[in-house]
Amino acid sequence: MRSGTMGRFQYGVCEWSLKARGRELCRIAAEQKLDCLQLGVGEEVLDGKGLGSPAVIEAYRQGSAEYGVEICSLSPQFVDQYSFTMPQGAEEERIAAELVDRTIDLCGEFGCKSFLLPVLGKNGICDGPSFHRAAAYIRRFSEKAAEKGIETHLEINQSVEQVHNLLDAVDNPMVKIFFDSQNLYVYDGTSMARYFTALADLIGGVHLKDGVGPMLSGSLLGEGTSGFFRTARAILDSDYKGCLILESVYDKASVCGRGAPEELLARDAALLHRVFD
Repeated sequence: MRSGTMGRFQYGVCEWSLKARGRELCRIAAEQKLDCLQLGVGEEVLDGKGLGSPAVIEAYRQGSAEYGVEICSLSPQFVDQYSFTMPQGAEEERIAAELVDRTIDLCGEFGCKSFLLPVLGKNGICDGPSFHRAAAYIRRFSEKAAEKGIETHLEINQSVEQVHNLLDAVDNPMVKIFFDSQNLYVYDGTSMARYFTALADLIGGVHLKDGVGPMLSGSLLGEGTSGFFRTARAILDSDYKGCLILESVYDKASVCGRGAPEELLARDAALLHRVFD
C-alpha cells in the first residue's frame, strides 16, 4: 500500500488479472504499491468453493490486514455462461440472480462499499425485453445493496443516451456506472475519452486495460490502440475520485511472452503511478 495520506485515486488490480489468490495476491498488490483488490464471485461459490469457502475468505482478510490492501469491490463472474436479461430458461436465470445475491452478501462480509454488476456479454441489453428485464433486476439488486449501504456499479456496453435511459428506469441514486477504458472501443469503436467525459458525474469506478483493435486486454497500458493516454487525461480533467483498477489479463498469449505476469503487472502499475500520481 502507498505510504502517507491517501490521494485522489485508489489504485488496484482485479483478481482475475493474475493466477495468485488470497494472501499471495495481497502481497503482490502491495509490492506494486496498489491499494486495493477487486475480487470475482464465480459459480464455485454455490458449491462452497472460492469465496464460498470460509477459509478462502479468511485468507483474504488476513492478507488484507497484513499488507494493507483493501478488498474494495466484488463482482459476480457469470456473463459468459448465464444471464438474467436474456436467459435461455429458468435455471440459467436463477443461477445468474443467485450469484448476484451472493456477491452482495459477501460485500457485507468484506465491508465493501460497492459491487460491480456486469450487464454485458450474454447478460447484455439488445432490445426492449432485455432492457426491461435488466431494469427490473437492477432495481431489485440495488435496493438490496442499498439497505447494506452498498452502491451498485453497472459495467455496460451502451451509448451515453442508453445509459441515461437505463438509470432513469432504475431510479436509484445508489446506482452508478463502472467505466471500462477499452470495452466499448472494442465493441463499436467508441472514443473512450469522450465517453468518460460525457458520463463522468455518474461514474463510480474505473477499469483500465488496453489492446490493439478488437483484442480485449491484449496490450500493456499505453501500448494498444484504445487511446489510453487520452482517456487518462479525461479522467484527470474530471472531478472523479475513486478506484482505478487494472484489468489486464497478464497471462494472455499476446503479452505473456514479454515477461512473467508479475513483471507485466509491475510495468502497468508503474505507468499508473506515473500518469495519475
